[in-house]
Amino acid sequence: MRKILFVSLILLVFASCNTENKSVKSKMDFDGITASIKPGDNFFARVNKQWLDNAVIAEDQVGVGSYSFLNIPQKVLLENILTEVSTTEHTEGSIEQKVGDFYSSGMDTNTINELGYTPIKPILEEIEAIKNVASLMSFVTNQITSGNYSIIGMNVSPDNENSSVNILHFGQAGLGLPDRDYYFKSDSVSVTIQNAYKNYLTTLFKLTDTKNADENAAIAYGIEKKLAASHKTRIERRNVKANYNKMAVSDINKSQPNIGWSKLLNQLNLKADAVDIKQPAYYKELNTLLASVSISDWKTYLKAATLSTYADILSKPFENANFEYAKVLYGQSTQKSRAQLMVQKVDRQLGFALGQLYVKRYFNEEAKKRVLDLVNNLQKAFENRINQLDWMSDITKKQAKEKLYAITKKVGYPDVWREYNVQIQKGKYFENVVALKKDQYQYQANQLNKAPNLDRWGTTPSTVTAYYNPPLNEIVFPAGILQFPYFDVTADDAVNYGGIGMVIGHELTHAFDDQGAQYDKDGNVKNWWTEDDYTKFKAKTQQMIDRYSSFTVLDSLHLQGGLTVGENTADNGGISIAYDAFKLTEQGKGTTKIQGFTPDERFFMSIARIWRVKTRDAYLRNYIKTNSHSPPIWRVNGPLMNFTPFYETFNVQPGDKNYKAPEERIKIW
Repeated sequence: MRKILFVSLILLVFASCNTENKSVKSKMDFDGITASIKPGDNFFARVNKQWLDNAVIAEDQVGVGSYSFLNIPQKVLLENILTEVSTTEHTEGSIEQKVGDFYSSGMDTNTINELGYTPIKPILEEIEAIKNVASLMSFVTNQITSGNYSIIGMNVSPDNENSSVNILHFGQAGLGLPDRDYYFKSDSVSVTIQNAYKNYLTTLFKLTDTKNADENAAIAYGIEKKLAASHKTRIERRNVKANYNKMAVSDINKSQPNIGWSKLLNQLNLKADAVDIKQPAYYKELNTLLASVSISDWKTYLKAATLSTYADILSKPFENANFEYAKVLYGQSTQKSRAQLMVQKVDRQLGFALGQLYVKRYFNEEAKKRVLDLVNNLQKAFENRINQLDWMSDITKKQAKEKLYAITKKVGYPDVWREYNVQIQKGKYFENVVALKKDQYQYQANQLNKAPNLDRWGTTPSTVTAYYNPPLNEIVFPAGILQFPYFDVTADDAVNYGGIGMVIGHELTHAFDDQGAQYDKDGNVKNWWTEDDYTKFKAKTQQMIDRYSSFTVLDSLHLQGGLTVGENTADNGGISIAYDAFKLTEQGKGTTKIQGFTPDERFFMSIARIWRVKTRDAYLRNYIKTNSHSPPIWRVNGPLMNFTPFYETFNVQPGDKNYKAPEERIKIW
């Protein structure tokens, strides 16, 4: 994979290959095909089995391969940048100085280890001084400004019913385990994770010289479990309308006096007459628990939450405790190097400053135009598919096409870079982290009651990802994903359309998945469907849910079709749209073989190749429980069993394991 990475950085110039020139050697030559596996049995394995058999997951990683795991070699590049800027002098306040000195402060482990848990002693003392519910909530509220949200989940984003203005949204919070379901399952894997988490809390208490550490951990865990009982499941949270509940502050202040909403907002200096309580049951239960749970127990919980929040930026014993828990949760056997941990931290907290340096070094300006051209081609292909839908009325088709062409496209990096109004100092790692968290809070608070910032990005430029944002009706493709295997300057159109083309189609389809379909072209949650059309759409999404719920990994672990339905819809639509767009190219219209494969074969093999990932079993188990994407094998085999051109290309026949009769092939978009 290292060889793949370093040659891939020139990929950012989009070009089409002359498919007639067989002498052109592409990095996407399809060697290692396991011909004994029939395409209709397991196409993912046919293309990737040899790679999977030989791929080695590094001891300090949970997986290897493409997509999110392509961020691993990306971090090597970022480390090179950070090593360089941290060892040279720069103008005070420059992005080079900020990212360099922040990185340097985190690499100064001698100072960090000498301090132990001294940096958080003032916070723990504040908790100990809490006397009643009012002072408890005052502490919780004050900590929000430093990124320690504990029992309050808050963000500023567009109003679901008026996307032209940002409002406050409050969501469920308060848990240390990844998901509410972990607290209630009794299978051996879940119990092992529960015990690992309890041991983690116990260790944190011991490291702060707390008496009765085991008992304190049990108290904190018990409160978390009570909070978890009021949480909506991840599937329930997919219902956009059910998770939007705009309420007058005066009303919830009366019904939830223990939380004290008016005081909370005043303390944060946030002005709002109404807020969105996304999961009302959680805050109703929190209000009750604030009165029914003793102040002593609440103080124990807040100490545990605080220690968990800051553990990874304290001395080595705290870092080790954090990792021991992560080992059980994700299966990673060895901790990442300190340098890689700091690359991750810099990217999370100063990502757009670091992103500027990344773009200057690796991104070719011409790529933006060329990728935008490709997006436009995919839009046209999507329009054609909408026109051909046999289940949708003309009036809804008109609305769908208006939304399609209203989508804003962002490629490469932001037009306006975010600034960080902080002073970063060497030797002050903890202080730097807190300062950046306070800056992040203020950056968010400054958006309240204003029109959404259209220049704002939700991910850093170096990240290997792409996303659709419903409230702003925008698709975003950072520089990080514009590289092999998604895009390759030397590759033919079949490979690029099966790669980045499929990703573009995927993101476009998100505008019309089970959640995106509830937003209009302006980003408002508003019904733009006829009643009959939406009923048909819901029936088709239910087919998708049922189909994917039947798929398994690790022998018997079923996918959650209700959780993954949006991504599955996007995967199915993405392949269809990308294929239609590919068939408009000269290569797509022809039959010239490359490496013995037809254009269509190469298109489908490219799709299988871009999702090739190998992970640890523990990571995969948690992924199935918490991630809205299907695992890689079903991101390939699932959509392809619904796509007739795949059957025709590889002569898939009844009796093949993944064969579906024409009437069983699910088609939404």
